Amino acid sequence: MIKKSPGIKGTLEISQSNNGFLIAGDPKGLRSFAKLLTWIADVNQDSLKNMPDGERCHVHLHANEPVKSFNSLTRFSKETEICRLDAKGTGAFPKKYKTA
Repeated sequence: MIKKSPGIKGTLEISQSNNGFLIAGDPKGLRSFAKLLTWIADVNQDSLKNMPDGERCHVHLHANEPVKSFNSLTRFSKETEICRLDAKGTGAFPKKYKTA
C-alpha cells in the first residue's frame, strides 16, 4: 500500500452546475481520480505516522490557476476535498453523522 496520495494526472474537472456537480475528464484524468478514490478508501490510516489519532485521511484538489501541480484540476473547477469519514484510531464518524 502506498502511503502517499497518487495525485491527479491528465485533465480532470470538478465544477458546480445548475443540476448539481460535474465530474469530467480525459481518460487519464478519470483513471487517476478513480485511483485516488481507491487509495483513500484502502489506505491504512493507522500506518500514517504523521497523522494524529482522531484525524481523517484527506486530499485537497485545487483549481490550477495558473500552473498545473500535483493535485490540480482544470481552472474551471471548484476547490475540492476528498475525505474519509472514519477517524484514525477510533473509526468514529464526525458528530453530525447519526447511525441508523
